[in-house]
Amino acid sequence: MNKIKTIALAALSILSIYSAKAQNFKEPVSYKLKNGMNIIISENDRSPKAYSSFTLDTKAFEGKKDGIVELLNAVLNENLNKNSNISFKDNSGKLATLNADLEKDLSTMASVIQNASFDQKTFNTAKAKLMASIKLQDYDYDQTVNENSISALTLADVKNFYSQISPDKTFLTIAGDVELNTAKASVKKAFGNWNRTQELASTVAR
Repeated sequence: MNKIKTIALAALSILSIYSAKAQNFKEPVSYKLKNGMNIIISENDRSPKAYSSFTLDTKAFEGKKDGIVELLNAVLNENLNKNSNISFKDNSGKLATLNADLEKDLSTMASVIQNASFDQKTFNTAKAKLMASIKLQDYDYDQTVNENSISALTLADVKNFYSQISPDKTFLTIAGDVELNTAKASVKKAFGNWNRTQELASTVAR
């Protein structure tokens, strides 16, 4: 429980940056879906939007290759079809949307996470964009994320890393202009049927 609360507070602090008004969160409510996914929800009716962050349990991936999360994020961004409310960066998937659109956009983010396409063309495009961003230094990447570490990664590396991601190794934080029970229903609809074991054979083989 202490671990979950620590992650909750950290995630909520990050989400609060999106809005100067989003400073008075209610006590976070944490629970797990039946598939093991960790959910954290905090209501704040003073916030103009609903914010969500999808993150990995870092302890479950301590042996990961340098830059692999950033490259996976780049691939996921290529699967977004230009949804301006969602982005994958900074070791997480981020969503900022109106309360009325939370269920729809959360389902879109969940679909990208669960059913990402990993063909060579998508991988090459994602890798090139990430390399360009690193060269331009337009984002404060971790020191392990550099041209050398990204160049060394292959499509097989990303597929293998993706195959290790399961609901029980992830956290979903929702905060801001949300109502607890409505947010819970949206989470269940978006992620409740995520069963990594059943999906891997078809998804990673693409």
